[in-house]
Amino acid sequence: MKIKFKYIYFIFFLLNFNYTNSFEIIRDPIFEDYFEKIATKFELNKTDVYLIDNKSANAFVIGDKIYFTTGLIEVINNEDTLKAIYLHEYGHVIKNHFKSRKIKIQQSKNKSIIFNLMSVGLAVLIGDSNLGVGTSITLNSKLINEISKHSVSSEIEADNFMIEHIKKNKINTSELTVFLNEVFEPNNYFRTHPRNQERINNLSEINFKKKENSIIFDWIKSKYSKNSNNKKFNNFFKNLDKEIFNQEKKLNKVKKEIIEYEAFKKGFFIDDWENKFQNLLMINNNSFLKIEYINYLLDNNVESKYQIIEDLKYNKKLMNEYFYNYIYGKYYNKIDNKNLSNFYFCQFYLAMNSKNKADFFCKKYDIKNIPILDKSHALFK
Repeated sequence: MKIKFKYIYFIFFLLNFNYTNSFEIIRDPIFEDYFEKIATKFELNKTDVYLIDNKSANAFVIGDKIYFTTGLIEVINNEDTLKAIYLHEYGHVIKNHFKSRKIKIQQSKNKSIIFNLMSVGLAVLIGDSNLGVGTSITLNSKLINEISKHSVSSEIEADNFMIEHIKKNKINTSELTVFLNEVFEPNNYFRTHPRNQERINNLSEINFKKKENSIIFDWIKSKYSKNSNNKKFNNFFKNLDKEIFNQEKKLNKVKKEIIEYEAFKKGFFIDDWENKFQNLLMINNNSFLKIEYINYLLDNNVESKYQIIEDLKYNKKLMNEYFYNYIYGKYYNKIDNKNLSNFYFCQFYLAMNSKNKADFFCKKYDIKNIPILDKSHALFK
């Protein structure tokens, strides 16, 4: 029986953000790689998916990028539900429901800017003289709410895309249907729109068998909620929070490099980490992970592997990372190439609209001495 969508629109992810806050984007290469693999499995073009540190259960699209909150990860127990939500948001992306643009805002007491969407979406980055790779990037909540309002027609288009791929990939919708029947507290899930019984009924007709959650889904859920179905994973992350880590302990079916990466991010010393980090990149090709790796090599003066930094320099994905210019400014400073170092720092601070820092670096290099290839990729000549 053909499903009618005339009066159906999914309001899964309407934003109920607190207008006074900005929410940190968590760059998690494991989380981001998980969605790359889903895209491959579903035969979709890959689109960037990012995680937002916020307790409200939401997901949304800005430009061509998808954002999920940690609150959403916490309330979802069935991996198929997350996949369905991803498909709905992906529907917005391919239908081009949001236009990329640059917007300037004034936020709290600090002068902040919006960086362009090719990098991390609408990122609000506050200038800091000690800025490094670990610096938080945040999304302005009021701005998100203003530009993320969906029309009924765009919601219907996204729903149609989702339903088509739910059927194609035999995705279970039982938990999704429960979500639509309830208003979650304190997340205020679905509060801003009326529930639609026809929509619920249509989902109920799609009755595919419930599948077991994957290891990586349980890993991600344990990391951000400590309440996955895998108690060992929950305990692992709870122990990390308590500053407890046993390098000899193994977790079934989780690669050792991934386990040690989580510990490394928490500040634990890992034996032979420079080689293990490189091994991790062989199983996870995430561009931000590469930025972290380069930063590790520089901070630990691993000069024997600086050729890797040169080899990665014109990697397209890497060049789209927000900290690309910063990290190469840092690299060229390390190898005492002041001209290129100042050039890349100039690029970085111009992009973040930090005039004083930009002026400082931009006056300290001669453009005639900058290689043609570097200049050709520069945002600012």
